[in-house]
Amino acid sequence: MAVPRYVDREERRRRVAAALHRIAAREGLEGVSIRTVAAEAELSAGAVQRDFGTKEDLLRFALREALAAVSARISRVRIGPGKLTFAEGLRQVLLDLLPTDGDRLAEARVWSAFYARASVDADFAEVLAELDAQARTALRAALGYAAEQGELAPGQDVDSLVELLLVLVDGIWLSAARRPPGTSLDPQRRAIDAAVRAVAPRPPDGPATPG
Repeated sequence: MAVPRYVDREERRRRVAAALHRIAAREGLEGVSIRTVAAEAELSAGAVQRDFGTKEDLLRFALREALAAVSARISRVRIGPGKLTFAEGLRQVLLDLLPTDGDRLAEARVWSAFYARASVDADFAEVLAELDAQARTALRAALGYAAEQGELAPGQDVDSLVELLLVLVDGIWLSAARRPPGTSLDPQRRAIDAAVRAVAPRPPDGPATPG
């Protein structure tokens, strides 16, 4: 298929990230290179390399795009009066991370590769630290609200729970990335249910109305 002569740069970058995610879902990140991503996106390798000089640059952008997609889905989960309880919202957010389709599997694989690289690459570690800081802020706010509403288990420390949930999110993605497609996700669903019960065991007072 012919590619238009002019393509908006940001649209092209999103197209490249989507192509990388498709390759990751099919083949894992071993199949990702400037050349393979360009072919998948129906662009020239030169066009991709002008935007992303290296595979590492490409991965960093793809990770941010994947996490932006996750953040957009999470932002639609609303807790509060007349909406979901904290426990219901937490369970919905954690279940959303499971690789139930190709896009979510790709997100998990991109995250897994980035996580491993961050242990030996300071630039990757810096981006990871920035994302962790943003997640801590959001989780602390949600847990603070839950504590005010009496939804947390007695004696819980909010900062400790923030770290626990970050570890849980990492674990969901890292375990998802190494599981063969089609493998049952029931063990992960049970683990999520157990974690939610441990953090916020109080049952909802009545049916919540999502909003």
